[in-house]
Amino acid sequence: MTITGMTADDRDRVVTTWLAELEAMLAGGGAATPAHLFHPDGYWRDLLALTWALRTFHGHAEVQDGLRGIGPAMRPRTIRPQGQAMAGVLGEFGPTVEAFFTFETDLATARGHLRLVEEPGRPGLRAATFLTAMVTLKGFPERSRGNRDETFMRPVDEGTDNWLDRRRADLAYRDRDPQVLIVGAGQAGLMLAARLRHLDVDALVVDRDERVGDVWRKRYHSLTLHNEIASNHFPYLSFPESWPVFLPKDKLANWMEFYADAMELNIWMSTEFLGGHYDDAEGRWTVRLRTIDGGVRVMRPRHLVMAIGVSGLPNIPEIEGLETFEGTVIHSSGRTDDVATQGRSALVIGAGTSAHDIAQDLYMRGAEVTMLQRSSTTVASIVPSAMKATQIFRANEGVRPIEDVDLMAASVPYDLVRRLHGPLSRQMASDDRDLHERLRKVGFKLDNGEDDTGFFLKLLRRLSGYYLNVGASDLIADGRIGLKSSVELDRLEGKQAVFSDGSRMDVDLLVLATGWKPLQEAVRGMLGDEIAERVGPIWGLGTDGELRNMFGATHQPGFYVAGGTITMCRSLSRYTALLIKAELEGVTGKLPALQGASDHARIDA
Repeated sequence: MTITGMTADDRDRVVTTWLAELEAMLAGGGAATPAHLFHPDGYWRDLLALTWALRTFHGHAEVQDGLRGIGPAMRPRTIRPQGQAMAGVLGEFGPTVEAFFTFETDLATARGHLRLVEEPGRPGLRAATFLTAMVTLKGFPERSRGNRDETFMRPVDEGTDNWLDRRRADLAYRDRDPQVLIVGAGQAGLMLAARLRHLDVDALVVDRDERVGDVWRKRYHSLTLHNEIASNHFPYLSFPESWPVFLPKDKLANWMEFYADAMELNIWMSTEFLGGHYDDAEGRWTVRLRTIDGGVRVMRPRHLVMAIGVSGLPNIPEIEGLETFEGTVIHSSGRTDDVATQGRSALVIGAGTSAHDIAQDLYMRGAEVTMLQRSSTTVASIVPSAMKATQIFRANEGVRPIEDVDLMAASVPYDLVRRLHGPLSRQMASDDRDLHERLRKVGFKLDNGEDDTGFFLKLLRRLSGYYLNVGASDLIADGRIGLKSSVELDRLEGKQAVFSDGSRMDVDLLVLATGWKPLQEAVRGMLGDEIAERVGPIWGLGTDGELRNMFGATHQPGFYVAGGTITMCRSLSRYTALLIKAELEGVTGKLPALQGASDHARIDA
């Protein structure tokens, strides 16, 4: 029987049979071949549940080696389908039978997602994708409806302090250090702090800005998110159903401030991280913070998380005459809202997302804007093209819990995302052919990403080189935003830019949309050369198929990096929180076999 001819009962039956066969195979230590269960081109992705790492295995050999490496404490049992199996389609694999499932190990309860496909010339169905993901550590459940705090204030027995008194005392840290210090109060820091609080872990978030949400609030005036609200909900607390599809930056900033209060997160704003070092013998950091009153506070947390965003430090290019330039110079990370623009000449260096957005914002505020494009850019329209990349969230919003949709999305490993985005990006380019042709006519250089995989793989690989059109492309194509392409900025003289072809232009405002230094350099600035080299490169896809040194363990004990899109931060912060909780509770120390699995996660560090 083919998948297309199956009934709902047939789909349920094949999923139940497949899971039972897998459990029986793993009960023997995973020594049996997975060939009859996994497609030769299939993937297994594990998020802590079985390998104590974020790992992807591809093909029979890797999958079998991975299964053989599962220790007794991590071996899955009671693997059971959850809900009804579904029919679907997965790129070149064709029709699928898809299902969620649950299981447990000695350490944890877990969930997974499975896609079964046909293999030409062979009977039965085999796994094209198989996801295993930890949900809770046994003995350390998250705070939830089932285990709420039932403490009732009884002044006679417990004194007169009310909830507000206790919150203020908790936030002050007068007589204790936090277990975890999180540097950065953007979406990554807030989401991780919320997950840690639900695990009863004492975490303090620090940030240099004045208010929670300033990371968005202080950006250019017209900014709205370029992806849909369906993919951007926060853990434990989703946006109101009446909110717009594309969130304005100030609306998101205010939400973050509200979220921090509602989740009772401990946050010190106007606080600067001055540096720190790690004591291997004690397993603690010693860090210095400059607080809002100008004093320096020394703290000794067990864990340190860098959550300053994945852009790192601003990259300021060496331009002759930059230091003596008589106009205004701003990097794209800075604010342009308070800069006079009406009737002034602005040159934006760069052609990625920030360059386009700032160029459009300056144009709307009356500036005469020119963009200097240094290298080709991947351009996709928001509608209909870019929305295809987040269709799984839009289709399931209000239908499934966001946690289920995150599992469905996570079950497609990044290497398979690459393969799927080849045909998808070509369809996007076809949909956008009229816009692309208009851009080419004015000399704008276009590409479809490395290996023809479009904008999304550029995001995963290097976070640059693409733009989702919210209007700037049309302004460029129409000539309302000027374009200089195939030339370089040679030097600055007074208030003039001189280009490599000898042409000149008057410039009142120079915007350096020139990108960011690698995140490893941010670690270097915070913690010094030794730790930066120990951690290694951050972001981009490693040889193990996962993002390098993001959300999981690094070579530096007690140090994690969190950041990325709101979707990534919501989904992957769960696993960072579980790793930290397990270490704090001594779970890893009691099971030496896990140390090897954890080290394996650091191969690409």
